[in-house]
Amino acid sequence: MPSLPGVNRLPRFLLACLLFGTACVHREHPQQLRIREDLPGSGPGLSLALFQSVGVGLRPGHVVRLLQDERILTTLEEEIRQARESLHLLVSSWQPGEASERLILALSERQPGVVCRVLVDPLHSPGFQDEVQPRLVKAGCEVRNFRPFVGEEVVFADERLEARNHRQLVIRDGRSGLTGGSGVGPAWRGEQGPKHAWRDTYVHVEGPAVRQLQQAFARDWLEAGGGLLPESTFPALEPQGEARAGFVASTGSPSLSHSERMVQVLLATARRRLWLTNACFVPTAATVDTLIRKAQEGVDVRILVPGLQPEDSRGVLAAQRASYERLLENGVRLWEYQNAPLHARTLVVDDQLVAVGSNNLEPNSNALLEEGALVVEDAPLAHELAASFERDLTYAVEIRRDEWRERGLFQRFSFRLPPSNTGCR
Repeated sequence: MPSLPGVNRLPRFLLACLLFGTACVHREHPQQLRIREDLPGSGPGLSLALFQSVGVGLRPGHVVRLLQDERILTTLEEEIRQARESLHLLVSSWQPGEASERLILALSERQPGVVCRVLVDPLHSPGFQDEVQPRLVKAGCEVRNFRPFVGEEVVFADERLEARNHRQLVIRDGRSGLTGGSGVGPAWRGEQGPKHAWRDTYVHVEGPAVRQLQQAFARDWLEAGGGLLPESTFPALEPQGEARAGFVASTGSPSLSHSERMVQVLLATARRRLWLTNACFVPTAATVDTLIRKAQEGVDVRILVPGLQPEDSRGVLAAQRASYERLLENGVRLWEYQNAPLHARTLVVDDQLVAVGSNNLEPNSNALLEEGALVVEDAPLAHELAASFERDLTYAVEIRRDEWRERGLFQRFSFRLPPSNTGCR
C-alpha cells in the first residue's frame, strides 16, 4: 500500500522539534501562580516569603562578587588553582575553544590530591565527548554526562531528550561557589571579536549558601551514576560577610517549578525598581501580568533581552517579541541588546535585592529544565549590577511603543508566532 503524503516526513519533524527546541508543544499551566500582595523587600519578611514558596530562606554571612565576561573565566582558573580538596563543575554546555583550553590546563595543573568531578549535559555540548572529555579524564577528572541520549542503547524517549540540565555550578572545596547564565563556549572571552563575545554574568559566593550549591550538584551527580559525595565535601561553613543569600534550585515541573515561584516572589517585592535581563524571555501570562501590575503601580520596570538571533536557535526573537505589545502598552520599557549574544539572567529589585543564575523566563524551561539562581540581599551588589545594567543599555536599542505600533504587516504576523520552539539555552 502506498504511504500517505507527508507520513514518512513526520518522524524527521518530531526529531527536529526535540533537537532544536525544548519542545514542540507549548507548555503553560492554566492556573499559574500570581502573587498579588506586595511582599517585604528585605529582612526576615522576604526570607520567610521565599522559604514558604521554594523552601529556601536568605541566611546572613556571605561575601559575594559580581563576575562578568572575561572575569568569569579568570576567576574559574583562580578557583581551580586554589582548590585543596575537591572541584565540582556542572555545565549545561561545554564546547571546544579557547575557554575550554584554559580550563583543561588549569584542571590538569591543580594541586595534587584534589578530586575533580565534572558533569556536562551532552545535548548542547557538540565536540565535548570527542575533543574535551578524554583530556579531562587524562587529567584525572571523573566526567559524567547528564541524561545521555546515546549509550549502550539509544534512548529515544521524549522526556529524556527534553528534560535537560541548564544549571551552571562550580564549587571549590565545598567552601566557595559560582553560578551564572551560560556554560563553556568557544567565544566566552570574545576570541572572535567584540561582536561575537558572549555577554554573561556570574556571581561568586562564600558562606552558608555554598552548601546549597553543593547539594544541587550532588543531586544531579547521583542521578548521573556518580554516587554519593563524601562527607568532607560538605564542611561546616562559618559566616564570611554581611550579605544575605540563598540558592534556589529548580527542577522541571509540569505544573509549577521553583523557578516560577521564585520569580513571582521577587517581582512582588518591587517598590521602586525592577530591572530584568534575560537571555530567553518568553514570559508566561502570569509573569506578564505581574510586570504590568508593577509598572502601573509606578515601579520602574525595564527589561533587557537579546537583539541578535542565535545561529542555532531559530525563532527566539519572534517568540520573545510576542509579548512586547501588551508590555509596552502598559508602561514596561524594553531594550534589545546588540553588542553580542546575550546569555545573562539577572534581576535587580529596588536597592538591595539581586538574583543571578541560569533561569530562563520561558514556559518550556520551567516545565523541563534543571535551573538555579543565587538570590542575594546586599546593597553594594545591587548597586554594581544596576550600574552594569545601565551600561548594557548603551549597547541596546529601546523598543518604543509608538514605533512598535507602526511596524509592518509581515512583522506583526512573525512577532505573533507561538513561543513553542524557542530553543533557548
